Amino acid sequence: MKVFYINIDEMDGTGIDAISLVDVPAVQRNFLCFGEEKPVKLNFDDSKHIITGVVCLADTPIYRYNEKYGEYYVVFTKETIQKMVEKFARMDLFKQVNLQHDDEKFVDGIYMIESYIVNSERGIAPVEFADIPDGSWVASYKVDNEELWKEIVNGNKLNGFSLQGLFNLSPEKFEEAEAPKVEEKSYDEWLSEIIQ
Repeated sequence: MKVFYINIDEMDGTGIDAISLVDVPAVQRNFLCFGEEKPVKLNFDDSKHIITGVVCLADTPIYRYNEKYGEYYVVFTKETIQKMVEKFARMDLFKQVNLQHDDEKFVDGIYMIESYIVNSERGIAPVEFADIPDGSWVASYKVDNEELWKEIVNGNKLNGFSLQGLFNLSPEKFEEAEAPKVEEKSYDEWLSEIIQ
């Protein structure tokens, strides 16, 4: 099957421009909500209002399909994730959050309070996500927006994080299929092709 590796260039416009709260995260990991006591999956405590989840899985193929390329995977390498996180922090995007990748639905009252790249050699490995590979990105957000918090804990529309930005797709030969050449495209163009 075809595999495209996601790349960014630190000097151009590629990279993340927001984190989106979505119903079905591509990383297939819902976020956790933390309360006053110890962290427990799906523990909603109104006193903390903190959500933690996987933003990006390292070296893990994420299935996609569209009519142009058929079935294929996209992969974020550890190195690409490191560059993305550094550029995200440098650009001070800790409050850039929208809903379902809709640029008309940016939300206030939510901001990143914790961000780390899993590194078992350094002892940076979350218990709650013990099965994710080194190089993956995990983040926590504080949700001061009461309406948004209620939407997170009371429904099924906001379950995890998803990256939004401009990325380069690098085709790689993988097993029997060769990926076609891919031109640089915006996140919106790429998303509209892969989500059908």
